[in-house]
Amino acid sequence: MELGLEHLNLLPKMFQLIETMSEELKTAQGKRWLNVKELAEYLGYSKDRIYKIKDEHLLEGIHFYNKTGRILFDRVAIDSWVVGKETDETHKSRRQIVDNVLSSIRSVSPKS
Repeated sequence: MELGLEHLNLLPKMFQLIETMSEELKTAQGKRWLNVKELAEYLGYSKDRIYKIKDEHLLEGIHFYNKTGRILFDRVAIDSWVVGKETDETHKSRRQIVDNVLSSIRSVSPKS
């Protein structure tokens, strides 16, 4: 690709675009906590799809936290979920904890 001297006026705009892209890459790679809009952009989904995924597949306290009415997603946990590193063992151990709690509640007899 050849650039003639007549295109020198484009250099400041090209430099600005490179800086913008560099900042976006730093943000995408380094930011751990994402809001709904940022997670949608990160995964390439709509915000509505993110809400549906949150309701159907993600666990509060692991994948996301609801702080003062604002949902924050843990990018590290989301990355693990996306690539399937949450194994059946992880889900079984969580299920076992829930079952143990329910069993202990059932075993306590109500006082008459």
